[in-house]
Amino acid sequence: MSLYDVPCAVTADLNRYLARLDEDDRRDESIDERTEELLAGDYAPFIADNLSEALGEIDIEDLAKQLADGKEAEAGATLAKLVRDYWDASARREAERQIDNELANACPRCRGRGCRHCDEDYGRDD
Repeated sequence: MSLYDVPCAVTADLNRYLARLDEDDRRDESIDERTEELLAGDYAPFIADNLSEALGEIDIEDLAKQLADGKEAEAGATLAKLVRDYWDASARREAERQIDNELANACPRCRGRGCRHCDEDYGRDD
């Protein structure tokens, strides 16, 4: 074994830092994908129950002012944006919760990407 086979402390720290960045990027991508799935399903902004819930939760002062001023088209656009923003935030929170739960329960060696230990430790037969 030569001296060059042993990584220095700076290289080891840099490798850990870069690995963490990769994990964070994968987590963010997973959250974005899950958010889109939720928005296409139970978190769709414009189904009746979800629209009703959003109307009960959002601040509609600007909307009321626009309607009072006779700006119905602008009020409609404002309403659509408020409802969409409400459900986007709700879906993102739920996606973060789900992904973080999956990561917490994933194989500590590979973080759920698949390795021989997953099969051994978790009895997976993929």
